[in-house]
Amino acid sequence: MSLTQLSLSHFRNIEAMTITPSEHVNVILGANGSGKSSLLEAIFFLSHGKSFRTTNTKLLIKHNQNRCVVHGKKSLHHLQVPVGISKDAQGESSIKIQGKVARRMSELAQLLPVQVITPESYSLFFGGPKERRRFLDLGVFHVEHEFMLAWQQFSQVLKQRNALLKTKPKKYSEQIKYWDKEFVRLAERVNACREAYISRFTELFFGKIIDSLPFSEGLEIRFSPGWKTGEALQSELESHFERDVKLGYTSKGPHKCDFNFHINGISVEQVLSRGQLKLLLYALKITQNDLIETQSNKQSILLIDDLPSELSSETMDLVARLLLLCKSQLFITAIDEQSIASVVEPMKREQKMFHVKHGNLITR
Repeated sequence: MSLTQLSLSHFRNIEAMTITPSEHVNVILGANGSGKSSLLEAIFFLSHGKSFRTTNTKLLIKHNQNRCVVHGKKSLHHLQVPVGISKDAQGESSIKIQGKVARRMSELAQLLPVQVITPESYSLFFGGPKERRRFLDLGVFHVEHEFMLAWQQFSQVLKQRNALLKTKPKKYSEQIKYWDKEFVRLAERVNACREAYISRFTELFFGKIIDSLPFSEGLEIRFSPGWKTGEALQSELESHFERDVKLGYTSKGPHKCDFNFHINGISVEQVLSRGQLKLLLYALKITQNDLIETQSNKQSILLIDDLPSELSSETMDLVARLLLLCKSQLFITAIDEQSIASVVEPMKREQKMFHVKHGNLITR
């Protein structure tokens, strides 16, 4: 159920490339600027329709070309499912699954659960609630099947409510009450999906993964639904109505939820070193991938860009212990083989090693 083939055309500095990865562990070696990170970026692009390195999609297209294309084959229930995405210089995307045009990026994302760890991934801790919601909802999307439709419907109602607030109504009118009733109904569905997922997540994290962390004592995961715990959302909407009118948007609801991490009541970013935060990040993403795999019967993909970055030899050994628990298809980049030997060598899984140079990839 892994990605069995990947083809790139005019992507970043890569003219054309096709690889057949291992369903277990893939190591991509190369100097800085060689194109090894671009290979991970292409896999992420195939799942998410965007880059984890830039918001400027024009940068994904090779210089002097009109579009970039990424194709793959996904093994799913003994079938090889061809998937592909292209993006032109105007930012228009085209998605195909089994040769047919797909309307939504979520159709590709559903087939290819992909997460990435980069030297900049600390944004999960420092980047604010939006980053943590993005992490949380990736798992909810794959595990709780009602979530996607509920979120789409809620987003439409939120848009309508915000449009009404921008008209600066002077009282809590019947029109607002109507939208608030729908808002609350859908918000509760979204929140129920999130809470069900978090229950599964914490059970797995604290039951299996946490033993690999040397700072596990006092570690807790907290969830805020986006309104005051113990309060009815309808009451929150009414009491904040005048404030929301001044702001021009809705300040309470599941679009404001948070999912964060504390040690003895203190946010982890205030307690842990950068190396420890990176270790926690590995633990969280491995937990999420494991949960996606067990609940959806689809192998996840974990991309690890520049694995040795900011990790001491002791932390590298702990990362190795965590990755032994990981059943995802792994793609790992590093400058040389020696720098990741302590992590890769203990893995008792099939491995393939590739070398990237000037946008060309050679199987070793």
